[in-house]
Amino acid sequence: MKEKQFWNRILEFAQERLTRSMYDFYAIQAELIKVEENVATIFLPRSEMEMVWEKQLKDIIVVAGFEIYDAEITPHYIFTKPQDTAISQVEEATNSTLYDYSPKLASIPYSDTGLKEKYTFDNFIQGDGNVWAVSAALAVSEDLALTYNPLFIYGGPGLGKTHLLNAIGNEILKNIPNARVKYIPAESFINDFLDHLRLGEMEKFKKPIVVLIFC
Repeated sequence: MKEKQFWNRILEFAQERLTRSMYDFYAIQAELIKVEENVATIFLPRSEMEMVWEKQLKDIIVVAGFEIYDAEITPHYIFTKPQDTAISQVEEATNSTLYDYSPKLASIPYSDTGLKEKYTFDNFIQGDGNVWAVSAALAVSEDLALTYNPLFIYGGPGLGKTHLLNAIGNEILKNIPNARVKYIPAESFINDFLDHLRLGEMEKFKKPIVVLIFC
């Protein structure tokens, strides 16, 4: 019972501190596994989430710990959920219900997506200056049309825009191999549109694309 009270208190504090999108991404997706010997084991589905928990939510854990346990609770983050953990599931729309990923929508061969396979979230260098952009990109790769639709990423040269945009597409294809993803320069997209318009082939142009990424 105390564990539930402790976790609910953390979520209450987090909701007051974070924006709605940040709360949905960082707090709701996390899960308290156990509190033992003044250590709270918290499951995070992505290792990238740890930095936000450490920088913005760690003090919340301490406050909630003193309120519920009358002790200083230290967080310990894990990224693989124990097999015997009981998880309560909330029924909600999933990507599979929003889009038809069945074989009748033959996926674009990977060589035609325009994505650079080497750019992923795993090798993206995250820092204080891009934590919001990374969070939004991760949210898009998981929720597709549900979050940040559309998403605009702006910044100076050499700050990782290309890497981040490619990472979105690569992550989607990793999770949904037959998703239709296209990474294309805006100029090429406009030229393609004009060519199809000139040839009277607009229906062919309107190919079902789940995620369209302009660079």
